[in-house]
Amino acid sequence: MDGSGLFPLPVSVFVMERTPRASTLWGALLWAVFGLGCATTQSFNGDREALFGAAVEASLADQWAATAGYAFAYRQASAQDDDRYDRSQMLLAKGLEGLALYYGAAVLYLDVASAGRNPELIDGAVAGLQRVMGEPAYREAPRLIRVLGASEFSDLRAERRDFVNYIQGLDSVRRGLDAWAGVSFARVSDKSDYRHWAAYVQAVVELAQGRFEQGRTALAGLLEEDDLPMVVANEVRIALARLAMQEERYDEAIVLYEALKELSPERPDLVLEMAWAHYYSGDPRRALGLLLALDAPIYRELIAPERYLLEARCLRRLCQFEPARIAAARLLRSYGAALTDLHEGVRPEQSESIREAARRRGMARDAFAWTRALTIEQSRLSDLRQDLGPALGDLLSDLYARGVQDALRREDRALRVELVELTEELVLAQDGVRLILHELSVGLLRGRRRPPGPHLAAELAPLAADTTNYAFDGEFWTDELDDLVVTIEDRCLE
Repeated sequence: MDGSGLFPLPVSVFVMERTPRASTLWGALLWAVFGLGCATTQSFNGDREALFGAAVEASLADQWAATAGYAFAYRQASAQDDDRYDRSQMLLAKGLEGLALYYGAAVLYLDVASAGRNPELIDGAVAGLQRVMGEPAYREAPRLIRVLGASEFSDLRAERRDFVNYIQGLDSVRRGLDAWAGVSFARVSDKSDYRHWAAYVQAVVELAQGRFEQGRTALAGLLEEDDLPMVVANEVRIALARLAMQEERYDEAIVLYEALKELSPERPDLVLEMAWAHYYSGDPRRALGLLLALDAPIYRELIAPERYLLEARCLRRLCQFEPARIAAARLLRSYGAALTDLHEGVRPEQSESIREAARRRGMARDAFAWTRALTIEQSRLSDLRQDLGPALGDLLSDLYARGVQDALRREDRALRVELVELTEELVLAQDGVRLILHELSVGLLRGRRRPPGPHLAAELAPLAADTTNYAFDGEFWTDELDDLVVTIEDRCLE
Protein backbone atom coordinates (compact mmCIF):
# COMPACT_ATOMS: atom_id res chain seq x y z
CA MET A 1 0.00 0.00 0.00
CA ASP A 2 1.56 3.33 -1.05
CA GLY A 3 -0.68 5.58 0.99
CA SER A 4 -2.59 6.97 -2.02
CA GLY A 5 -5.81 5.38 -0.82
CA LEU A 6 -5.60 6.93 2.61
CA PHE A 7 -6.94 10.24 3.70
CA PRO A 8 -5.37 12.85 5.95
CA LEU A 9 -6.89 15.48 8.14
CA PRO A 10 -7.71 18.46 5.91
CA VAL A 11 -4.41 20.19 5.17
CA SER A 12 -5.28 23.41 6.96
CA VAL A 13 -2.87 23.26 9.87
CA PHE A 14 -4.60 25.56 12.27
CA VAL A 15 -8.29 24.82 11.67
CA MET A 16 -9.61 21.51 12.95
CA GLU A 17 -13.04 20.15 12.08
CA ARG A 18 -14.72 19.22 15.36
CA THR A 19 -17.95 17.43 14.50
CA PRO A 20 -20.77 16.43 16.88
CA ARG A 21 -21.46 12.80 17.70
CA ALA A 22 -22.91 10.84 14.81
CA SER A 23 -26.66 10.43 14.65
CA THR A 24 -28.38 7.08 14.37
CA LEU A 25 -29.07 7.54 10.66
CA TRP A 26 -26.21 5.19 9.87
CA GLY A 27 -27.08 2.42 12.29
CA ALA A 28 -28.11 -0.98 11.07
CA LEU A 29 -29.88 -0.83 7.72
CA LEU A 30 -33.50 -2.01 7.98
CA TRP A 31 -34.83 -3.39 4.72
CA ALA A 32 -38.57 -3.47 4.02
CA VAL A 33 -40.04 -6.34 2.02
CA PHE A 34 -40.46 -5.27 -1.59
CA GLY A 35 -40.57 -8.66 -3.30
CA LEU A 36 -37.97 -10.17 -5.63
CA GLY A 37 -35.24 -8.04 -7.19
CA CYS A 38 -34.78 -8.33 -10.94
CA ALA A 39 -37.17 -10.08 -13.27
CA THR A 40 -34.80 -13.01 -13.87
CA THR A 41 -35.15 -14.11 -10.22
CA GLN A 42 -38.79 -15.03 -10.81
CA SER A 43 -37.70 -18.20 -12.59
CA PHE A 44 -36.29 -19.61 -9.32
CA ASN A 45 -39.80 -19.93 -7.81
CA GLY A 46 -38.54 -19.16 -4.32
CA ASP A 47 -35.68 -21.67 -4.45
CA ARG A 48 -33.34 -19.85 -2.08
CA GLU A 49 -30.46 -22.28 -2.54
CA ALA A 50 -30.53 -21.69 -6.29
CA LEU A 51 -30.75 -17.92 -5.76
CA PHE A 52 -27.69 -17.87 -3.51
CA GLY A 53 -25.75 -20.07 -5.91
CA ALA A 54 -26.67 -17.80 -8.80
CA ALA A 55 -25.47 -14.75 -6.84
CA VAL A 56 -22.12 -16.42 -6.13
CA GLU A 57 -21.66 -17.48 -9.76
CA ALA A 58 -22.55 -14.00 -11.02
CA SER A 59 -20.02 -12.40 -8.65
CA LEU A 60 -17.28 -14.76 -9.85
CA ALA A 61 -18.09 -13.69 -13.42
CA ASP A 62 -18.08 -9.97 -12.45
CA GLN A 63 -21.74 -9.70 -13.46
CA TRP A 64 -22.50 -7.13 -10.81
CA ALA A 65 -26.11 -6.25 -11.62
CA ALA A 66 -27.04 -9.92 -11.60
CA THR A 67 -25.06 -10.44 -8.37
CA ALA A 68 -26.99 -7.64 -6.68
CA GLY A 69 -30.35 -8.85 -7.99
CA TYR A 70 -29.94 -12.48 -6.94
CA ALA A 71 -28.45 -11.57 -3.56
CA PHE A 72 -31.24 -9.09 -2.85
CA ALA A 73 -33.87 -11.68 -3.76
CA TYR A 74 -32.28 -14.20 -1.38
CA ARG A 75 -32.22 -11.69 1.46
CA GLN A 76 -35.83 -10.78 0.96
CA ALA A 77 -36.84 -14.42 1.23
CA SER A 78 -34.75 -15.03 4.38
CA ALA A 79 -34.85 -14.14 8.05
CA GLN A 80 -31.93 -12.45 9.82
CA ASP A 81 -31.07 -15.66 11.66
CA ASP A 82 -30.52 -17.43 8.34
CA ASP A 83 -26.89 -18.64 8.08
CA ARG A 84 -26.59 -16.98 4.67
CA TYR A 85 -28.47 -13.78 5.43
CA ASP A 86 -25.35 -11.67 5.95
CA ARG A 87 -23.47 -13.55 3.23
CA SER A 88 -26.15 -12.53 0.75
CA GLN A 89 -25.89 -8.98 2.03
CA MET A 90 -22.13 -9.06 1.42
CA LEU A 91 -22.79 -10.28 -2.12
CA LEU A 92 -25.31 -7.48 -2.60
CA ALA A 93 -22.78 -4.93 -1.33
CA LYS A 94 -20.10 -6.37 -3.60
CA GLY A 95 -22.48 -6.11 -6.57
CA LEU A 96 -23.22 -2.46 -5.80
CA GLU A 97 -19.50 -1.75 -5.37
CA GLY A 98 -18.85 -3.34 -8.75
CA LEU A 99 -21.51 -1.04 -10.24
CA ALA A 100 -19.74 1.98 -8.66
CA LEU A 101 -22.71 2.55 -6.34
CA TYR A 102 -20.30 3.03 -3.46
CA TYR A 103 -22.70 4.75 -1.09
CA GLY A 104 -25.15 1.85 -1.16
CA ALA A 105 -22.29 -0.64 -0.81
CA ALA A 106 -20.87 1.27 2.19
CA VAL A 107 -24.23 1.22 4.01
CA LEU A 108 -24.46 -2.55 3.56
CA TYR A 109 -20.87 -3.24 4.57
CA LEU A 110 -21.36 -1.04 7.62
CA ASP A 111 -24.49 -2.96 8.64
CA VAL A 112 -22.73 -6.33 8.43
CA ALA A 113 -19.70 -5.04 10.33
CA SER A 114 -21.53 -3.18 13.10
CA ALA A 115 -24.41 -5.62 13.65
CA GLY A 116 -22.03 -8.53 14.23
CA ARG A 117 -24.61 -11.17 13.35
CA ASN A 118 -21.93 -13.29 11.70
CA PRO A 119 -18.46 -12.73 13.23
CA GLU A 120 -16.82 -14.53 10.30
CA LEU A 121 -17.89 -11.75 7.93
CA ILE A 122 -16.85 -8.70 9.98
CA ASP A 123 -13.31 -8.59 8.58
CA GLY A 124 -14.58 -8.83 5.00
CA ALA A 125 -17.15 -6.08 5.63
CA VAL A 126 -14.49 -3.77 7.08
CA ALA A 127 -12.28 -4.59 4.08
CA GLY A 128 -15.16 -3.49 1.84
CA LEU A 129 -15.40 -0.19 3.74
CA GLN A 130 -11.65 0.23 3.41
CA ARG A 131 -11.90 -0.18 -0.37
CA VAL A 132 -14.80 2.26 -0.64
CA MET A 133 -12.96 4.83 1.46
CA GLY A 134 -10.02 4.49 -0.90
CA GLU A 135 -12.18 6.07 -3.61
CA PRO A 136 -11.34 9.81 -4.02
CA ALA A 137 -14.80 11.08 -3.09
CA TYR A 138 -14.98 8.87 0.02
CA ARG A 139 -11.60 9.57 1.63
CA GLU A 140 -13.20 12.20 3.84
CA ALA A 141 -16.72 10.70 3.96
CA PRO A 142 -17.93 12.23 7.25
CA ARG A 143 -20.66 9.72 8.06
CA LEU A 144 -18.41 6.71 7.50
CA ILE A 145 -15.69 8.22 9.68
CA ARG A 146 -18.17 9.01 12.45
CA VAL A 147 -19.82 5.60 12.52
CA LEU A 148 -16.55 3.67 12.21
CA GLY A 149 -15.13 5.89 14.92
CA ALA A 150 -17.93 4.94 17.32
CA SER A 151 -17.95 1.20 16.51
CA GLU A 152 -16.14 -1.74 18.07
CA PHE A 153 -15.09 -4.68 15.91
CA SER A 154 -13.59 -8.01 16.80
CA ASP A 155 -11.80 -10.71 14.82
CA LEU A 156 -10.11 -8.27 12.43
CA ARG A 157 -6.93 -9.01 10.57
CA ALA A 158 -3.93 -6.77 11.27
CA GLU A 159 -4.41 -4.52 8.23
CA ARG A 160 -8.10 -3.95 8.98
CA ARG A 161 -7.38 -3.43 12.68
CA ASP A 162 -4.86 -0.70 11.81
CA PHE A 163 -7.38 0.91 9.45
CA VAL A 164 -10.07 1.00 12.15
CA ASN A 165 -7.68 2.29 14.81
CA TYR A 166 -6.59 5.11 12.51
CA ILE A 167 -10.18 6.05 11.66
CA GLN A 168 -11.18 5.97 15.32
CA GLY A 169 -8.24 8.21 16.20
CA LEU A 170 -9.16 10.63 13.40
CA ASP A 171 -12.77 10.70 14.56
CA SER A 172 -11.70 11.40 18.15
CA VAL A 173 -9.54 14.32 17.00
CA ARG A 174 -12.46 15.82 15.14
CA ARG A 175 -14.62 15.50 18.22
CA GLY A 176 -11.98 17.22 20.34
CA LEU A 177 -11.14 14.02 22.25
CA ASP A 178 -7.39 14.23 21.76
CA ALA A 179 -6.53 11.86 24.63
CA TRP A 180 -8.74 9.14 23.14
CA ALA A 181 -7.20 9.84 19.75
CA GLY A 182 -3.75 9.18 21.18
CA VAL A 183 -4.90 5.82 22.52
CA SER A 184 -6.30 4.78 19.11
CA PHE A 185 -3.26 5.98 17.19
CA ALA A 186 -0.94 4.13 19.59
CA ARG A 187 -2.65 0.88 18.57
CA VAL A 188 -1.64 1.30 14.93
CA SER A 189 1.11 -1.16 14.05
CA ASP A 190 4.61 0.11 13.31
CA LYS A 191 4.48 -1.93 10.10
CA SER A 192 1.34 -0.22 8.80
CA ASP A 193 1.23 2.71 6.39
CA TYR A 194 -1.49 4.14 8.61
CA ARG A 195 1.15 4.89 11.24
CA HIS A 196 2.44 7.71 9.02
CA TRP A 197 -0.99 9.30 8.82
CA ALA A 198 -1.49 8.83 12.55
CA ALA A 199 1.80 10.56 13.31
CA TYR A 200 0.94 13.38 10.89
CA VAL A 201 -2.46 13.98 12.50
CA GLN A 202 -0.94 14.01 15.97
CA ALA A 203 1.65 16.55 14.86
CA VAL A 204 -1.12 18.74 13.43
CA VAL A 205 -2.92 18.54 16.78
CA GLU A 206 0.23 19.82 18.47
CA LEU A 207 0.34 22.78 16.07
CA ALA A 208 -3.37 23.49 16.47
CA GLN A 209 -2.92 23.67 20.24
CA GLY A 210 0.01 26.07 19.98
CA ARG A 211 2.78 23.59 20.78
CA PHE A 212 4.76 24.59 17.72
CA GLU A 213 8.14 23.18 18.72
CA GLN A 214 6.70 19.74 19.45
CA GLY A 215 4.68 19.79 16.23
CA ARG A 216 7.66 20.92 14.16
CA THR A 217 9.88 18.22 15.65
CA ALA A 218 7.31 15.52 14.95
CA LEU A 219 6.80 16.64 11.35
CA ALA A 220 10.54 16.92 10.68
CA GLY A 221 10.98 13.41 12.08
CA LEU A 222 8.41 12.08 9.64
CA LEU A 223 10.28 13.54 6.66
CA GLU A 224 13.38 11.59 7.71
CA GLU A 225 11.62 8.22 7.42
CA ASP A 226 12.78 6.26 4.37
CA ASP A 227 9.43 4.56 3.77
CA LEU A 228 7.27 7.69 4.07
CA PRO A 229 4.69 7.67 1.21
CA MET A 230 4.93 10.71 -1.06
CA VAL A 231 1.33 11.75 -0.38
CA VAL A 232 2.10 11.93 3.37
CA ALA A 233 5.40 13.72 2.76
CA ASN A 234 3.59 16.40 0.75
CA GLU A 235 1.11 17.04 3.56
CA VAL A 236 3.98 17.25 6.05
CA ARG A 237 5.80 19.82 3.89
CA ILE A 238 2.63 21.89 3.56
CA ALA A 239 2.26 21.95 7.34
CA LEU A 240 5.91 22.89 7.86
CA ALA A 241 5.78 25.59 5.17
CA ARG A 242 2.74 27.22 6.75
CA LEU A 243 4.34 27.05 10.18
CA ALA A 244 7.48 28.69 8.77
CA MET A 245 5.33 31.45 7.27
CA GLN A 246 3.63 32.07 10.59
CA GLU A 247 7.02 32.28 12.31
CA GLU A 248 8.42 34.59 9.56
CA ARG A 249 11.02 32.07 8.41
CA TYR A 250 10.33 32.90 4.79
CA ASP A 251 13.44 31.43 3.15
CA GLU A 252 12.74 28.10 4.82
CA ALA A 253 9.11 28.28 3.68
CA ILE A 254 10.21 28.90 0.08
CA VAL A 255 12.38 25.77 0.10
CA LEU A 256 9.43 23.71 1.32
CA TYR A 257 7.01 25.23 -1.20
CA GLU A 258 9.47 24.57 -4.03
CA ALA A 259 9.31 20.87 -3.14
CA LEU A 260 5.51 21.03 -3.54
CA LYS A 261 5.38 22.63 -6.99
CA GLU A 262 4.14 19.44 -8.63
CA LEU A 263 0.91 19.80 -6.63
CA SER A 264 0.14 23.27 -7.96
CA PRO A 265 -2.31 22.26 -10.75
CA GLU A 266 -4.67 20.85 -8.10
CA ARG A 267 -3.60 23.22 -5.30
CA PRO A 268 -3.41 26.81 -6.57
CA ASP A 269 -3.58 28.01 -2.96
CA LEU A 270 0.00 26.79 -2.59
CA VAL A 271 1.09 29.02 -5.49
CA LEU A 272 -0.41 32.04 -3.73
CA GLU A 273 1.24 31.09 -0.43
CA MET A 274 4.58 30.80 -2.22
CA ALA A 275 4.05 34.25 -3.73
CA TRP A 276 3.56 35.72 -0.24
CA ALA A 277 6.73 33.96 0.94
CA HIS A 278 8.76 35.53 -1.89
CA TYR A 279 7.26 38.95 -1.23
CA TYR A 280 8.18 38.84 2.45
CA SER A 281 11.65 37.51 1.62
CA GLY A 282 12.24 40.64 -0.49
CA ASP A 283 11.71 39.25 -3.99
CA PRO A 284 8.59 40.97 -5.43
CA ARG A 285 9.53 40.03 -9.01
CA ARG A 286 9.35 36.31 -8.25
CA ALA A 287 6.11 36.91 -6.37
CA LEU A 288 4.71 38.73 -9.41
CA GLY A 289 5.69 35.78 -11.61
CA LEU A 290 3.68 33.42 -9.42
CA LEU A 291 0.71 35.81 -9.40
CA LEU A 292 0.91 36.01 -13.19
CA ALA A 293 0.76 32.21 -13.27
CA LEU A 294 -2.51 32.34 -11.31
CA ASP A 295 -4.13 34.01 -14.32
CA ALA A 296 -3.79 30.74 -16.25
CA PRO A 297 -7.07 28.93 -16.98
CA ILE A 298 -5.92 25.91 -14.96
CA TYR A 299 -6.12 28.06 -11.81
CA ARG A 300 -9.44 29.74 -12.49
CA GLU A 301 -11.13 27.97 -9.57
CA LEU A 302 -8.98 29.80 -7.02
CA ILE A 303 -11.06 32.24 -4.96
CA ALA A 304 -8.62 34.53 -3.12
CA PRO A 305 -9.24 38.31 -3.07
CA GLU A 306 -5.85 38.83 -1.40
CA ARG A 307 -3.95 38.00 -4.60
CA TYR A 308 -4.79 41.42 -6.09
CA LEU A 309 -3.71 43.15 -2.91
CA LEU A 310 -0.40 41.26 -3.01
CA GLU A 311 0.12 42.16 -6.68
CA ALA A 312 -0.42 45.85 -5.91
CA ARG A 313 1.98 45.65 -2.97
CA CYS A 314 4.71 44.05 -5.08
CA LEU A 315 4.42 46.74 -7.74
CA ARG A 316 4.29 49.48 -5.12
CA ARG A 317 7.58 48.20 -3.66
CA LEU A 318 9.13 48.78 -7.09
CA CYS A 319 7.51 52.24 -7.46
CA GLN A 320 5.58 51.03 -10.49
CA PHE A 321 2.68 53.36 -9.76
CA GLU A 322 0.41 52.83 -12.75
CA PRO A 323 0.70 49.01 -12.84
CA ALA A 324 0.06 49.00 -9.09
CA ARG A 325 -3.07 51.08 -9.55
CA ILE A 326 -4.27 48.71 -12.30
CA ALA A 327 -3.61 45.67 -10.09
CA ALA A 328 -5.57 47.22 -7.24
CA ALA A 329 -8.48 47.91 -9.57
CA ARG A 330 -8.57 44.25 -10.65
CA LEU A 331 -10.11 43.37 -7.29
CA LEU A 332 -13.21 45.36 -8.23
CA ARG A 333 -13.37 43.77 -11.67
CA SER A 334 -13.15 40.26 -10.24
CA TYR A 335 -15.36 40.66 -7.16
CA GLY A 336 -17.31 43.81 -7.99
CA ALA A 337 -20.75 42.17 -7.83
CA ALA A 338 -20.01 40.62 -4.44
CA LEU A 339 -18.63 43.88 -3.03
CA THR A 340 -21.63 45.80 -4.38
CA ASP A 341 -23.99 43.40 -2.60
CA LEU A 342 -22.09 43.90 0.66
CA HIS A 343 -22.17 47.68 0.39
CA GLU A 344 -25.87 47.63 -0.40
CA GLY A 345 -26.58 45.64 2.76
CA VAL A 346 -27.32 42.28 1.11
CA ARG A 347 -26.60 39.48 3.57
CA PRO A 348 -23.82 37.16 2.33
CA GLU A 349 -26.11 34.11 2.36
CA GLN A 350 -28.56 36.00 0.12
CA SER A 351 -25.92 37.18 -2.36
CA GLU A 352 -25.62 34.77 -5.25
CA SER A 353 -22.21 36.24 -6.18
CA ILE A 354 -20.77 35.59 -2.73
CA ARG A 355 -22.43 32.18 -2.43
CA GLU A 356 -21.06 31.07 -5.79
CA ALA A 357 -17.53 32.11 -4.80
CA ALA A 358 -17.81 30.49 -1.36
CA ARG A 359 -18.89 27.16 -2.89
CA ARG A 360 -15.47 26.91 -4.54
CA ARG A 361 -13.48 27.22 -1.32
CA GLY A 362 -12.31 25.05 1.56
CA MET A 363 -14.91 23.10 3.49
CA ALA A 364 -17.73 24.19 1.19
CA ARG A 365 -15.84 22.88 -1.85
CA ASP A 366 -15.21 19.54 -0.13
CA ALA A 367 -18.85 19.28 0.97
CA PHE A 368 -20.01 20.11 -2.56
CA ALA A 369 -17.71 17.39 -3.94
CA TRP A 370 -19.34 14.87 -1.57
CA THR A 371 -22.83 15.94 -2.64
CA ARG A 372 -21.80 15.75 -6.28
CA ALA A 373 -20.40 12.24 -5.82
CA LEU A 374 -23.69 11.04 -4.34
CA THR A 375 -25.67 12.81 -7.07
CA ILE A 376 -23.59 11.13 -9.77
CA GLU A 377 -24.22 7.73 -8.19
CA GLN A 378 -27.91 8.59 -7.90
CA SER A 379 -27.98 9.30 -11.63
CA ARG A 380 -26.10 6.07 -12.33
CA LEU A 381 -28.70 4.22 -10.28
CA SER A 382 -31.46 5.61 -12.50
CA ASP A 383 -29.69 4.16 -15.53
CA LEU A 384 -29.39 0.77 -13.80
CA ARG A 385 -32.95 0.43 -12.53
CA GLN A 386 -34.02 -1.85 -15.36
CA ASP A 387 -31.09 -4.20 -14.65
CA LEU A 388 -31.62 -4.16 -10.89
CA GLY A 389 -35.39 -4.56 -10.96
CA PRO A 390 -38.11 -2.35 -9.47
CA ALA A 391 -37.92 -3.61 -5.88
CA LEU A 392 -34.17 -3.14 -5.38
CA GLY A 393 -34.25 0.01 -7.52
CA ASP A 394 -36.94 1.60 -5.33
CA LEU A 395 -35.11 0.71 -2.14
CA LEU A 396 -31.80 2.14 -3.37
CA SER A 397 -33.53 5.24 -4.73
CA ASP A 398 -34.91 5.93 -1.27
CA LEU A 399 -31.50 5.31 0.31
CA TYR A 400 -29.77 7.71 -2.08
CA ALA A 401 -32.48 10.35 -1.72
CA ARG A 402 -31.88 10.42 2.04
CA GLY A 403 -28.11 10.39 1.52
CA VAL A 404 -28.24 13.36 -0.85
CA GLN A 405 -30.46 15.31 1.55
CA ASP A 406 -28.01 14.68 4.36
CA ALA A 407 -25.12 15.78 2.11
CA LEU A 408 -26.99 18.96 1.18
CA ARG A 409 -27.45 19.80 4.86
CA ARG A 410 -23.74 19.32 5.45
CA GLU A 411 -22.97 21.45 2.40
CA ASP A 412 -25.20 24.22 3.72
CA ARG A 413 -23.42 24.18 7.09
CA ALA A 414 -20.00 24.32 5.44
CA LEU A 415 -21.16 27.07 3.10
CA ARG A 416 -22.23 29.26 6.02
CA VAL A 417 -18.71 28.99 7.47
CA GLU A 418 -17.07 29.87 4.15
CA LEU A 419 -19.47 32.78 3.60
CA VAL A 420 -18.29 34.40 6.82
CA GLU A 421 -14.60 33.87 5.99
CA LEU A 422 -14.94 35.04 2.38
CA THR A 423 -16.87 38.14 3.40
CA GLU A 424 -14.14 39.08 5.87
CA GLU A 425 -11.47 38.52 3.21
CA LEU A 426 -13.34 40.68 0.69
CA VAL A 427 -13.66 43.53 3.15
CA LEU A 428 -10.03 43.31 4.24
CA ALA A 429 -8.81 43.11 0.64
CA GLN A 430 -10.85 46.14 -0.38
CA ASP A 431 -9.56 48.11 2.62
CA GLY A 432 -6.03 47.12 1.68
CA VAL A 433 -6.57 48.18 -1.92
CA ARG A 434 -7.90 51.55 -0.80
CA LEU A 435 -4.80 52.03 1.34
CA ILE A 436 -2.55 51.12 -1.59
CA LEU A 437 -4.33 53.62 -3.83
CA HIS A 438 -3.91 56.29 -1.17
CA GLU A 439 -0.21 55.48 -0.85
CA LEU A 440 0.16 55.71 -4.61
CA SER A 441 -1.34 59.19 -4.61
CA VAL A 442 0.99 60.29 -1.81
CA GLY A 443 3.94 58.62 -3.53
CA LEU A 444 3.37 60.63 -6.69
CA LEU A 445 3.61 63.82 -4.65
CA ARG A 446 6.67 62.79 -2.61
CA GLY A 447 8.65 61.28 -5.44
CA ARG A 448 9.78 57.73 -6.01
CA ARG A 449 10.87 56.86 -2.52
CA ARG A 450 10.53 53.20 -1.61
CA PRO A 451 7.75 52.55 0.93
CA PRO A 452 8.50 50.63 4.14
CA GLY A 453 8.51 46.88 3.72
CA PRO A 454 10.69 43.79 3.41
CA HIS A 455 14.31 44.30 2.41
CA LEU A 456 14.51 44.15 -1.39
CA ALA A 457 16.55 41.38 -2.96
CA ALA A 458 19.39 42.15 -5.35
CA GLU A 459 18.60 43.56 -8.80
CA LEU A 460 18.09 41.00 -11.55
CA ALA A 461 21.05 40.45 -13.85
CA PRO A 462 20.54 42.15 -17.23
CA LEU A 463 19.54 39.94 -20.13
CA ALA A 464 22.26 38.94 -22.59
CA ALA A 465 22.42 40.78 -25.88
CA ASP A 466 21.51 37.67 -27.86
CA THR A 467 18.44 36.93 -25.72
CA THR A 468 15.14 36.65 -27.59
CA ASN A 469 12.03 37.93 -25.84
CA TYR A 470 8.54 36.62 -26.55
CA ALA A 471 5.54 38.67 -25.50
CA PHE A 472 2.59 36.95 -23.82
CA ASP A 473 -0.66 37.01 -25.76
CA GLY A 474 -3.04 35.25 -23.42
CA GLU A 475 -0.87 32.11 -23.56
CA PHE A 476 0.34 29.94 -20.71
CA TRP A 477 2.69 26.98 -20.66
CA THR A 478 1.42 24.85 -17.83
CA ASP A 479 4.72 23.09 -17.10
CA GLU A 480 6.50 26.45 -16.66
CA LEU A 481 3.91 28.37 -14.65
CA ASP A 482 5.72 28.03 -11.33
CA ASP A 483 9.05 29.33 -12.74
CA LEU A 484 7.90 32.73 -14.01
CA VAL A 485 9.75 35.87 -12.92
CA VAL A 486 8.56 39.36 -13.89
CA THR A 487 11.60 41.35 -15.03
CA ILE A 488 10.07 44.70 -14.23
CA GLU A 489 12.22 47.78 -13.58
CA ASP A 490 12.75 49.10 -10.07
CA ARG A 491 11.83 52.80 -10.33
CA CYS A 492 12.35 53.75 -6.71
CA LEU A 493 14.96 56.28 -5.68
CA GLU A 494 16.77 55.29 -2.52
